[in-house]
Amino acid sequence: MKLQAVSNRKLYIQIADQIRHQILAGAVDGGQQLPSERDLAVSLGVSRPTVREALIALEVAGFVEVRVGVGAFVRDQSRGGVPLPDEGHSPIEIMQVRRLLEPEAAALASQTISPEGTLRLGETMRSMQAEAAKGGWSSESDRMLHMTIAEASGNSMLREVLDILWSSRSEEVDTRFHEHLAAMPEVREHIMDDHGKIVGAIVAGNAEAARDAMAAHLDFVTAAMLKAWD
Repeated sequence: MKLQAVSNRKLYIQIADQIRHQILAGAVDGGQQLPSERDLAVSLGVSRPTVREALIALEVAGFVEVRVGVGAFVRDQSRGGVPLPDEGHSPIEIMQVRRLLEPEAAALASQTISPEGTLRLGETMRSMQAEAAKGGWSSESDRMLHMTIAEASGNSMLREVLDILWSSRSEEVDTRFHEHLAAMPEVREHIMDDHGKIVGAIVAGNAEAARDAMAAHLDFVTAAMLKAWD
């Protein structure tokens, strides 16, 4: 029997590896734009979100530069790139799991949040508003807001699972993915508005509104991640 080894690498990393080999083989010159996400997805037989994750993995490794709204451009490879990230989770899959859990965490928090938790939410919101006013964005403040809500849910298992998901946000591909999103002023403004609605509903003790506000927020971020970038 002749068997082939089965790869357990993430699909987007397998795609990134194929494109990397083409770049190193000289199929695309430095400075040249890669085919569009749509064309790459058709050629590879995968979804556009998977292609986008692959391109960001290539960007992290120094093989391409992603210009949101334009496309991906090959970097000069005279100094060589770093290895592709191989253990990271899919940013889109992380969002899908958050969408399942965080709306309920927000609903629970609206019923059980402590005065200290309410104070922490207010302080975090003010910090994020100050950062956004300067055109900045802090992933740490973002995490603090969401994890304060998870803590306030009163469910330790739910908090632990969400902590794992948010820890995955620190992985290189996921971090770069959200940096691209945060670089768009309209996305930052929408997220800040979402956060205000979530916090307002929790502080008011309105479970249904808190659940709906968190769901709408995560749906928006997911849609922004999936929106065409080229």
